[in-house]
Amino acid sequence: MLVRVLLIALLLVQCGCAALRSSEGSVMERFSQSRNLAAADSLLEAGDRAGAAKLLSKVVESGSYPGITDEALFTLALLDLRQAAAHDSNAKAVQLLKRLAKEFPTSPWTQRSRQLLELVTGIDDLRRQVRNLKSSNQALSGEVKELNRNVDQLKRLDQELEKQRR
Repeated sequence: MLVRVLLIALLLVQCGCAALRSSEGSVMERFSQSRNLAAADSLLEAGDRAGAAKLLSKVVESGSYPGITDEALFTLALLDLRQAAAHDSNAKAVQLLKRLAKEFPTSPWTQRSRQLLELVTGIDDLRRQVRNLKSSNQALSGEVKELNRNVDQLKRLDQELEKQRR
């Protein structure tokens, strides 16, 4: 029995430190990203949207940590939505929300994002339709102007013909 305990202790001494180092890096990285997420939340509360977006981008790019990366993806998508209103595109926000659903299907943030994704996609479709309708409207306006010019020319011609008959 003593031999087994010594053998196990020897194996742990030889292999245990290497195994701890690899998981320790993961734990430290997770902790670091958790702190970045908390700092981003603090920046958002202080009104620093750009600083928060930078930190959230770091969290999103660093790896996949359930409970951290999923929340960062959701929050970053929300931040991008506000900016998209000025740029007339929600492509980045849609991409982030789709990534959230793909990588974290059981996350509560994914549950919250489903309706948001539908709305954002619908908004983008409506914007496309509005652009197409504006383009069609401009083309039709041009046609109406051309038709009005033709009508005016026909009126002048009719008046000239009427004068010639008298």
